[in-house]
Amino acid sequence: MARRRTTLREDGAVLVLALVFMIVIALVLLGVVTLSGNDLLNTSHLLDQQSLEYRSSGAMQVAIQTVRYTDTTFPNAPNPPSPCLSSNAPIQIGQNSPPVYVDCTTVPHSQLPANTGVSREVNFYACGTSSTSCTSSNYTVWATVDFVDGPTCASGSIGACGSSESIKSWLVHNANN
Repeated sequence: MARRRTTLREDGAVLVLALVFMIVIALVLLGVVTLSGNDLLNTSHLLDQQSLEYRSSGAMQVAIQTVRYTDTTFPNAPNPPSPCLSSNAPIQIGQNSPPVYVDCTTVPHSQLPANTGVSREVNFYACGTSSTSCTSSNYTVWATVDFVDGPTCASGSIGACGSSESIKSWLVHNANN
């Protein structure tokens, strides 16, 4: 009896290798797409926070200059802060941007720094929400500003109030609140 020689054919091996290669490439691409999607989302959130912080800083500057030239005082704790602007309107920085709210409290005269000439010390709190007042626990930017008023500073005496100002502290909080 003659022995038959059998040969092993490798026709299917190429197909299996091609399928394994395609699956590996697909898994790598899936990981890359997932990571880039997360990075795009993080970038979007960072830009939103940065925008709120910039708008809050601008609104804070407007409120400080508005309060500087008036003899306005604001309630202290335990009362909630009150709006810095008499109209109680939010300050809008930019044409299509959401408004920023700025609230104020005045530090009592007994707590003002001695022998510095400081007439008023006002805490300014800026936040992007109107649902509650901006406070020391709910703010994007918190500034404490000292004002030196002229001797004739009184209601309606524009120019005599706020002869100088000094920003005592300027705190920027995470804009996620």
